[in-house]
Amino acid sequence: MLLASMIPESIISGVRFIDRAAELRFLEQAWEAPAAQLVVLYGRRRVGKTALLREFARGKPALYYMATRLPEPQQLREIGTVAGEFFADPLLRENGFRDWPQLLGYLARRRERFAFLLDEFPYLVEANPALASLWQKGWDEGLAASRAKVVLAGSSIAMMERETLAHGSPLYGRRTGQLKLEPFPFREARRFLPRYGLDDQVRAYAILGGIPYYLSRCDDRLPLLENARREAFARGGVLREEVEFLLREELQEPRVYFAILQALAQGKRKPAEIANATGLPHGTLSKYLSVLQSLRLVTREVPATEAAPEKSKKGLYAVADPFVRFWFRFVLGQRHLLEMDQAARAARTLGHALDDFAAPVYEEICRDEVNRGLLDETTGAAWTGAGRFWDRSTEVDVLAFAGDRRRVLLGECKWSRRPVGPDVLEHLEAALPATGLAAAGLKASFALFARAGFSPGLRDAARGRRDVVLVHGLSVVPP
Repeated sequence: MLLASMIPESIISGVRFIDRAAELRFLEQAWEAPAAQLVVLYGRRRVGKTALLREFARGKPALYYMATRLPEPQQLREIGTVAGEFFADPLLRENGFRDWPQLLGYLARRRERFAFLLDEFPYLVEANPALASLWQKGWDEGLAASRAKVVLAGSSIAMMERETLAHGSPLYGRRTGQLKLEPFPFREARRFLPRYGLDDQVRAYAILGGIPYYLSRCDDRLPLLENARREAFARGGVLREEVEFLLREELQEPRVYFAILQALAQGKRKPAEIANATGLPHGTLSKYLSVLQSLRLVTREVPATEAAPEKSKKGLYAVADPFVRFWFRFVLGQRHLLEMDQAARAARTLGHALDDFAAPVYEEICRDEVNRGLLDETTGAAWTGAGRFWDRSTEVDVLAFAGDRRRVLLGECKWSRRPVGPDVLEHLEAALPATGLAAAGLKASFALFARAGFSPGLRDAARGRRDVVLVHGLSVVPP
């Protein structure tokens, strides 16, 4: 029996499967390996784990079960029913499994090659905290010698890391591979919305980020603001309570983390500012910030010129996830309207502020594109580590180094409706001394990214200069 008939369509309804080529290759290698495999697949809620498992299992004998918060005996019976159907075992289908040793022993005795895909593993751990130890025993005493390809998947990143990956976990050393599924970068996320032009794709990414489920909820046959009204603002919209649900699912003290994220969304970026806004002591705050960083909900940013970023005292914190930023500003920030069923008014407010809100997201996209090689061919250098630079008097949107560290790239990103003029290039050239890199002997190149293109004056200034690159939207153009 194939998985395609084993996962209810309702579980992944509306989610389009796009890309994930590297992740599929990883799982295919595990499938082709001659020995048994124990793979850990984890990532935040809605990131597309079930869709990936489904795509991987097409055409393969694969047994899938998604755990819930039902009592353990009931879940074991359900797994037994599914396994009995899968293996054409009427006795098992009727009675189910009585405990985990029986289940693991049964799978170990199967001689054929098959995949066992156990989704939302953390729910099972909640029901039985000793489950990782039972899996260790079952693996050592039988499954490791079988032809089974086991994938343990889960959305609770902290629990998955603790129960399956940490050095102290009973499964440490048993897993044969691990895969953390990340949100899509813009380059892949925009493929969910092919009917939108670049402007609306960037705006949509500013709202939804790279989570496949959120992107799949956006109907690009409709205006973007209508999608926001339906999904995030209207009563019953699936994204209206999403962040609160995410924090409750992932974290033991959601109220504390909520307060930290709210402070960050309001522009409190320094530890002292966050501590003052939340009332948390500095020592305690650092622990919570570290957890949010591990979940990729918060990022710590330092100037790209810092030689030892982890030791830098210039670090600023920010909400890393675009959707979480959007939710705190426009959903939580307009709850008074939403509780009065004024979703249309909330959407209009978003429309007035959306370009300003999307501008820093466009900067993030440009930095990511530099890291992915957008300018390499034009400039003859492979740029890496693109970040921002700032000091008390100067700010540069993009600063990256060539692989040999002999060249530096300075870039400016303008999400304006007006073409960029020569003053922006002059600003970049004037900012170079502040970085200290010209004095260090690095050769500089300059990149200008513009939503609305470039003025004739700037084109004239850039023409004939090999150290200047113009990028209209996300496409390199000649001067």
